[in-house]
Order: sequence, then structure tokens, then C-alpha cells
Amino acid sequence: MASNKMYLFVLLMIIGAMALSGCSSGDPAVDDIPSDYEETRSINLGDNISLTQYEIETQDSSQVLNDLQQTAESEGWEVIADWEGDFAGYKVGVALGKDDRIMGINTAVNGNITTATVITGPRKGVNVADMNNDGTSSQVAEEEPDAPPTTDVDGQDFADAPRYPDSVRTDYASLTTGSDVTQEKVHYLTSDNPEDVKEFYENELEAQGWENIQSQMLTEKGDVRIYVAATKDSKTLEIGTQPSSDYAEMNEIIIYVEMRTG
Repeated sequence: MASNKMYLFVLLMIIGAMALSGCSSGDPAVDDIPSDYEETRSINLGDNISLTQYEIETQDSSQVLNDLQQTAESEGWEVIADWEGDFAGYKVGVALGKDDRIMGINTAVNGNITTATVITGPRKGVNVADMNNDGTSSQVAEEEPDAPPTTDVDGQDFADAPRYPDSVRTDYASLTTGSDVTQEKVHYLTSDNPEDVKEFYENELEAQGWENIQSQMLTEKGDVRIYVAATKDSKTLEIGTQPSSDYAEMNEIIIYVEMRTG
């Protein structure tokens, strides 16, 4: 299950990156990209993290993923995890490592176009194992924890992807790219378990008219997370959960929606 956890971490990094604005241009993640792969975005996210996106006129997302993986491997990257599930019916996801760096490659199909996203960053930023029980972490555990927030941050909820009951909005971001793509991301905090969150959204998304609903449970060493994806008209939706890093016994719900108006 380590590969599943790795895939979700990379996915959430991409979701966060998509919602950032005002970022400067970054360097391509790998060299020798096939000539028919059009680079549509290159962003430097700071902290030595970069994101590059490509669009290819094909529905064969697996071939695109394979091409980018082989290109990376030819430059010394080694596969450390992949994910054999599907997103809207398409196999996606691979993670590679090189020295002290890590790379995530993901592909998704929209109409006749495959969008490939490559994100690279320091390996130390990828937490795929439990924290070490050393002296430092023990001391932190003894500190008085902060109380979870009880009021929402500024932002808005999605009308057709309802807020989870009794949750608190902790983050919101919106970004318009070009003239026809709007991306929004919202975070919530809840004390409920991921299984309840998954059941809620499976029922609510169907009731709200979403289609191609895909849901997964990801479990490793008692760390349970969910991943839900769906489509509706010109919208694509992704929902993930992760244990809160700030509040014990709490879970974060991350909802990402992309809407095309063109």
C-alpha cells in the first residue's frame, strides 16, 4: 500500500500547486520531452519545488505516462512507486527518485487531450513513513496541542460538492488559467473518520448529478485515506483526505474542482 500513499501525496501536491497564483516560471522537470508534447505551464513553487504541465492530442494517457517515465529513467531517475488504480477510467501515476530529489508524473484525459503533470521536489519533503520516535518527536508530542478552529476562513463552498457536515473550512484558493479554465481548492477539518467521509460523498455526488464517480480507500499502518473523483458537464472533481498534521484525531478533507468554460 505504500505506492497508494505515495500517489495520493503527489496528487495533493499537484492540487495545491494548481491553486497557486503569481508564481514565476520554473525549469522543465526533465529534458528531451517528445516534440509533440506542448508545454502549457512551468511554475517554480519555491523551496526547490517545480511543476511542469504538457498537453498531448491523444486519449492514450498510459502511453503518455510511459513516454515521460522512460524519458526520466534515461536521465537517471528510478521508479520508487506507481499506482495501478484508475482516474475516470484511465491508469495514472508514477513516482521516481534521483539522489535527494523525487518526481511525480500524473496523466488525465479531458476530451481528446491528455494533460500530463510533472512535479519535482526534495525527497525529504515526501513523508511516506511514520515519524521517527526519537527524542525530538517525543518532546513535541508532550507539548500542549492547539485547539482545532471553530470558524471558517474566507472563501466559499462548492454548490454541487457539498461541505461535509459539521466540518470547518480551513483554506480556500481560486485560480483562472487562460480564458477558459477555473480551478478551485477548499480544505475542511473534521473529527469524523475517512470511511464516513467517503460514504457521504459517494451519496451526495450521485444526488448532485456527478458522473464517472470513482472512489478508493488507501490504508497503510493504520493510516486511512480516501480518494474520490467524478465529472459533471465541463467540471472535474477530486476529493482526498489526510490526517491533520496540526490537530490530533482530526482529518483534512481536500476538494479540488476544475471547470472549463470554452
